[in-house]
Amino acid sequence: MMTSDSEPGRPEGHAHLIQSWRRLADQLGPLIGDNGFCALFGRACRVVGPEHCWLADTPPCKARDKQITALDTMLASVAPEQAQAAHAALLQTFTELLAALIGQALASRLLDAALHEGDARKNAQEHKE
Repeated sequence: MMTSDSEPGRPEGHAHLIQSWRRLADQLGPLIGDNGFCALFGRACRVVGPEHCWLADTPPCKARDKQITALDTMLASVAPEQAQAAHAALLQTFTELLAALIGQALASRLLDAALHEGDARKNAQEHKE
């Protein structure tokens, strides 16, 4: 099993999933605040809950860091394939909810910046090594 350099013992794919949510929360925080992020995230969890029942039990939270830490724990509790599928469904639903709130164009721009920033950092890090 491949593990993350930054968090020994953590599956590499799982760490990547959580990092994308942390970047997304950081990107959206100044725009919609912790309460807004948590509300959208909680709603997205409830929407995808029937397909990924372990996500439906996400506790309500008013701080995005706590919300993402809870997601981290939940993703770690399931098989990597289940974690990836739930992450994709959750991100898609979160994106749709965000677009309904602030508009598709702005939502796409913010999400692209947050999700691709990590890829650019990873590529830059790989070139240094």
